Amino acid sequence: MHRFFIAGESRTSQNKAATTHWGALETLAALDPTIKVRRKRYVDQGIITSAGISAGIDMALYVVGELLGSEVSEDTARYMEY
Repeated sequence: MHRFFIAGESRTSQNKAATTHWGALETLAALDPTIKVRRKRYVDQGIITSAGISAGIDMALYVVGELLGSEVSEDTARYMEY
């Protein structure tokens, strides 16, 4: 089971925007009608969600930028050749 669906079932995602793989957007919406489902690469609403594997890289670089600054995030992306 997708980790976000576990978070949804525990209600930690109530009234928050979130995303997931395009093939599971309807399932996410049905899980909890208060979740504001977004078709985006990643969403940060206290719980950071991403839409898939490559979007997860974007999300990880976003988190690095938030925690350590954009220069470190850009250096990380360059090191990864991303």
